[in-house]
Amino acid sequence: MVSLIRNFGSNTGGRFFEDPSRMDDSNTMLDPILSTEDDDGFRPLRTVPAFSFHLLISSCISLTGIILAASWEDSRRCEAYFIMLYLRAAFWLITYLFDRFIKRRHEKLRLDGYHDFHRSTAQHRSVPLQIVSLWNTFLLAIQTLIQHYYGDSFAEKCAMVGLLSPIVYITLFSSLETMVFGIVHGLYIAKVVRFNRMAPPPDALQGSRSHSSGSLGLTQRGLSTAELLEKQADLINYLKDHNLQLNQKIMQMNAQVRTVTYPG
Repeated sequence: MVSLIRNFGSNTGGRFFEDPSRMDDSNTMLDPILSTEDDDGFRPLRTVPAFSFHLLISSCISLTGIILAASWEDSRRCEAYFIMLYLRAAFWLITYLFDRFIKRRHEKLRLDGYHDFHRSTAQHRSVPLQIVSLWNTFLLAIQTLIQHYYGDSFAEKCAMVGLLSPIVYITLFSSLETMVFGIVHGLYIAKVVRFNRMAPPPDALQGSRSHSSGSLGLTQRGLSTAELLEKQADLINYLKDHNLQLNQKIMQMNAQVRTVTYPG
């Protein structure tokens, strides 16, 4: 047994393990697969500017409606009303593009292994497009009723003054929408800022460090069967991705070992 060890130390592989610098390189390559040292590190979720911009656009539309309703003369109130309708249509398009951008960012976050945070912000991400679509549908229904009942006299009704004035009610709806967005966007921004400040590891890493039963946190109490299966599926996808990284890491390590063992 001793001779075997000595023979192993005397061959070319022995010289590889006797070189401290090479041993450091090999140890680095043999890190656990769930380690994030080979990754780019924590990548913060950069969606706060987008939510802030969306809230700013909503506030500007509401402020525009207030200015038009308060300052424009009665003969131009109908024109102001149609300006607000155009702004509402443009705002829906902006919100749709905003929704696509946010979903893409969160999908990247989910692929990085942050499934719990992805699920916890699902409502915040879906609310903006839902609210704008609901508001615009309601305004379209009101506009259809007004046009149907008033017909050619719509221009007269459009120019009237009071709470029933079209420019007033569309401004009230826009202002109420901005208030809702202020609450929803504020809660979302606070969550993202806290998440970026904590810079937590992916969910699988959090489970592996919890010293539980080695189940990566899949036996947490209080989860329904559907939630448990969803979490298991998310973690399986994440671990499959890391398994691919492990295979690439092994190929790289084998290439380096062959280079050191058989130089030239």
